[in-house]
Amino acid sequence: MTDYEPYFEEEEERPRDVAIDAASTRVRALFAESPRRLFYSTQIETTLERDFFHWITGKALLELATAGEITRVQEVIQGNSLNFYDHPSHRYFRRQLTAMTRILDRVYNPEFAHAVGLHGELMFDAALGRYGFRAEARNANTWQGRTWTKSNHNLDRIVTRDQVAYGVEIKNTQGYISREELRTKLDLAHDLRLIPLFIMRFAPKSYVHQINQQGGFALLFEHQIYPLGHVTLLADVQATLGLKVASPRDVRDGDMQRLLKWHERKTAS
Repeated sequence: MTDYEPYFEEEEERPRDVAIDAASTRVRALFAESPRRLFYSTQIETTLERDFFHWITGKALLELATAGEITRVQEVIQGNSLNFYDHPSHRYFRRQLTAMTRILDRVYNPEFAHAVGLHGELMFDAALGRYGFRAEARNANTWQGRTWTKSNHNLDRIVTRDQVAYGVEIKNTQGYISREELRTKLDLAHDLRLIPLFIMRFAPKSYVHQINQQGGFALLFEHQIYPLGHVTLLADVQATLGLKVASPRDVRDGDMQRLLKWHERKTAS
């Protein structure tokens, strides 16, 4: 499963969601406003993500394309099949497509994708340390005599503060963590008697609710964090692909304050 494509398979077996109709209305408006612009699927999904799950917007796009209301173009980039959409009246989209695929070829480069993931972890390592969370372990499946043996999964970090231990998962990606991985990591944290802490660019409310039900916290930071030194690529991704990316020197204090306040309420109760 790719970093940027919608997770259709997670909802395939469910009845058709009426939210698809509402998402379709928003998508139609988007193309009516920009009939001469080619869109990357994830660009639309992230634009509408505060109102619709990625998979809802993705299905709306596919339905509209099947009905002929918009045109779907597929390209294979770094082994990933990606979707682009435009208005049927937009016949001369090839130049835009070429520009977008050149940028995505760099984004999907395995070395760069790995660097982005690692950079996100290091950024939050530093931020957690500044806010008094002590690093205890990384890539861990063992804690205080308990070991997870049900699969080969582990937790990105284990951190502690005020004698409270957290199992941390950091996802510096455009797309959601998969539902299967979310459940596995929640089970892993539970078996190790750790409070689950998921640090993610974005997640659907259903995921956040599931984490909360397990006594954990979801820290959402909205913009995928790129390593410093990729100024041109960052600008191209923002302007041409319309994705939510940034290259800050530090994690925003406001994001960490939300975590700290939640931790303080939890330890006070």
